[in-house]
Amino acid sequence: MNRSRITFTLNELVYVLNSAADRHLRAKFDLTYSQFLFLVTLMGQNTPTPSLLAGCLGVSRAAVSQRLPWFQDRGLVEVSKVAGNGKSLSVALTRTGAELATQSADFLEQEFRVLFDNTASVDLDALDKTLSRIKQQLMGNQELRNAA
Repeated sequence: MNRSRITFTLNELVYVLNSAADRHLRAKFDLTYSQFLFLVTLMGQNTPTPSLLAGCLGVSRAAVSQRLPWFQDRGLVEVSKVAGNGKSLSVALTRTGAELATQSADFLEQEFRVLFDNTASVDLDALDKTLSRIKQQLMGNQELRNAA
């Protein structure tokens, strides 16, 4: 099988990147990659409910609820009741949580980019734009399939 299989290559690349990110985050921030994803996903939302956050992370609401105490105990997130709805909760990063999310995201980006400092053959900004276009195309196609 000598044919190019970009889907395999992309999945392998993501696995290698995520594994390296986990090692770097543990060493520098005492944070797992999964915990990092939780923080940066939360940072991208406007005080979501645990259900909305679960949808963004691709996990169950119960999985989010079980993880919240770990983040609260470290002062990284705060959980509060949604105004006007005593049953619903909202989740937000604390200042410390936002700083950790930003610092760790910047650190990972820098660690990745340094690998290509001496490689003129890879234009990371162009690659990012191309991958973003591919992602949008795939998401658009998925929406059409879901509507059918």
